[in-house]
Amino acid sequence: MTSPLAVILEKNQLTGPNYVDWLRNVKIVLNSEDIDYVLEAPMPALSAEDASTEDHAIYKKWVADEKKVRSYLMASMSNALQVQHESIPDSREILLHLRELYGETSRITRFQLTVELYGTKMAE
Repeated sequence: MTSPLAVILEKNQLTGPNYVDWLRNVKIVLNSEDIDYVLEAPMPALSAEDASTEDHAIYKKWVADEKKVRSYLMASMSNALQVQHESIPDSREILLHLRELYGETSRITRFQLTVELYGTKMAE
């Protein structure tokens, strides 16, 4: 990681429970590098033969920025999470999977299930 802000990610690796803080830090670093758009916008379509030079340039920039974003994400995860996500080629899919695992809604759901579990009684 070459960015001075990337040091934030090195010091705050994703371990799971710190997902919300980690995501905030990732967005800060990606925003400072002007590559945060990769997480929002889908990959531009490129028709092979009829695409203009400008379309090729946009496509190449998006691919290069996607590679940077994925590298930042993977480098800022624990080793176990890196292994789990190394086969996912797209940074947006990596974030989607992490959100399913550790996002706020999963915390709320776990809490509600815990409350229900503790609130149940055994039948006599």
